[in-house]
Amino acid sequence: MNRQELLQIFALANEFKEGDALVGGTADDVAREAARAQLGSLRLGEIARTTLVEDEVSEALAASLDSRLAAEISHLTVNALKSALLSPGAPAWVRRYRDGLASHVIAAVVKVMTNAELQSVASNIFNPLQAGRGVQIGSPSHFGSRIQPNSPGDDDEEILFSILEGLSYGCGDVILGINPAGDRLETIIRLEDLLRTVVERLKLPTRYCVLSDIVKQTKARAHTAVDVGFQSLAGTSKALAGMVGLDVDAILEMARGFDGLYFETGQGSEVTNGAAMGVDMVTLEARTYGVARHIEKQTGKWMIVNDVAGFIGPEVFRTGEQLRRACLEDSVMGKLHGLTMGLDVCSTFHMGIEPGALSQLTEQIVEEAAPAYLMAVAGNTDPMLGYLTTSLREHPRLRRKARRQITTPMRERLAELGVMNKGAELSADADRAHALYAAYMKAGGDKRSTEALHQEAKRKIEALQARGFDLGYGHGDDYSAPPEAESRVDAIYRNARQALYAALDSGVMRDASTHHLRVRSLARDREQYLSDPSSGERISERDAHGIMSLYTSRRPQVQLVISDGLNANAVNENLRALLPALRRRLTEAGCHTGDVDIFVQNGRVRAGYHVGALLSVDVIIHLIGERPGTGINTLSAYLTYGMDTTGSPRWSPDMDHASTTAICGIHPKGKPPDEAIDEIVRSVLRILEERRSGVTLTSKSD
Repeated sequence: MNRQELLQIFALANEFKEGDALVGGTADDVAREAARAQLGSLRLGEIARTTLVEDEVSEALAASLDSRLAAEISHLTVNALKSALLSPGAPAWVRRYRDGLASHVIAAVVKVMTNAELQSVASNIFNPLQAGRGVQIGSPSHFGSRIQPNSPGDDDEEILFSILEGLSYGCGDVILGINPAGDRLETIIRLEDLLRTVVERLKLPTRYCVLSDIVKQTKARAHTAVDVGFQSLAGTSKALAGMVGLDVDAILEMARGFDGLYFETGQGSEVTNGAAMGVDMVTLEARTYGVARHIEKQTGKWMIVNDVAGFIGPEVFRTGEQLRRACLEDSVMGKLHGLTMGLDVCSTFHMGIEPGALSQLTEQIVEEAAPAYLMAVAGNTDPMLGYLTTSLREHPRLRRKARRQITTPMRERLAELGVMNKGAELSADADRAHALYAAYMKAGGDKRSTEALHQEAKRKIEALQARGFDLGYGHGDDYSAPPEAESRVDAIYRNARQALYAALDSGVMRDASTHHLRVRSLARDREQYLSDPSSGERISERDAHGIMSLYTSRRPQVQLVISDGLNANAVNENLRALLPALRRRLTEAGCHTGDVDIFVQNGRVRAGYHVGALLSVDVIIHLIGERPGTGINTLSAYLTYGMDTTGSPRWSPDMDHASTTAICGIHPKGKPPDEAIDEIVRSVLRILEERRSGVTLTSKSD
């Protein structure tokens, strides 16, 4: 079939989401219905034989397909496939033909299904991770969780007590997975050791993972034990290169070195990063699952996939109903690929879905999409990533409503630890986290009494509450949030919505920067900036000329750029403590730093790349406001080297983010400015010495 014709049918047939508008999608009901009718009549063989993108991802999809099974079903139409999936014999049919279902075929069939039909398939197809006694991950009777104990400053106690509180609600049976705020190899090693210590001391039948990237985790394996390797995946080779600087074959080779694998996906990442190659979001997501299936088949490893639905923002989709549709589509596509997959039913604060509405939607999606697991964080808002997701205390209610349980080995171990009873119900003891802390410490050799350790746990949790963590508040009836916790998340939501529309403070700019230039991106206002990310990635034409005329003789080696990002308050709060000292330290280290700091209004990360292209400097240090929603207003520093191996500039607003080194969570309650300055200067010196940045930059532990 003609490639362009199929791309058009695929895009038009989708239930509309904002991200598909960039690749030919439409909100026109009549046009969508006509495209679905056309798609439903196509034969599976026609679709499977049409190459949508010529890249390694497509090669991997072909390699993972059983050609004999694909040939057996090639005569079926998409509508006939839908009928087979909705029939009483669907589970047996899928078990027989799953390996013959091409990723593009799987994308096609979900496009022609209603939400009710997707729900029917999702509730009927399960892929247990492994055989075993009792309830296993991904089985029909299982509903589990990943404890996500993130910390803005990668603080050991914040992480530990988030895990202990999660265990006290019966969470964490699938994996303990932390997103590191810092990207240094030393941080990854320390966090791997911390998670391993928790699992070993408490004898937890679960896995653990530090969600950095597979390159850094491979390096970390030379210094410590790494349980599960992690990588975000995408549906095109161009998108993979932008994430990690690798293509499928290189990721596969690194994946072979781990005992377990954890992949994350999510509709929209390719579109928002300019790497969609003309393909719609649903089809790209199916291609991503095809990559995961290929790696699983090639390695035979324990493997889970997590679909982070809703993490990007309103440029992908903006309503609760679109989020529900995406979760249903993704669950069905993951299951038809044979994957054991969970969901992160989440929302960024600039999507505008309120906390209560997201909680109600999560309950609905758990029943309809039947995921293997959900995220579990301390209090609905992730304290480091700044987005809304599922709280630890919600999980007992979700399990009860779904009539499913955590794994049998975890239930039995938590019963031994006094958290659960034999009937899989949580114990009534309000101090379960305190008891777990005592057990953890005693397993590490602490000789103090249990009561003394309980009191220490109480003091530590109270200190964490004072720092803004939703820990130790307990729960209301049916595991509802107590008033203190509800007030906390509502305050964070209001603060985040206000921060999205905040502006850079002129007084802060004057105090922090003796000489500076204010410029604008192409975004005409804040609304366009939030809904159209590309508008914030380039400097306006008039201001671009002003930047190019800054240095008439010797260009600086390093240029400082400051953008509001999604939270100008982060700049306003932290810049005075950061920028003057950073400039001084760079000068002392011998870096020729530009005399004029460039402040970008409505600027995104790639606006820094554009400044690099305009000035042809070696290194850009881009300070930018992170997403609001953590309860604290944090900055990030993006450090990018912009020269190629010949010393010629390779700057472009379209540069891959894999070329950038990120230092995140800068705030007195996260990564303190003094510590961040040390890390920035050390990293810049390494960047200049090695003439590279991002995933290929070495560390002192290499």
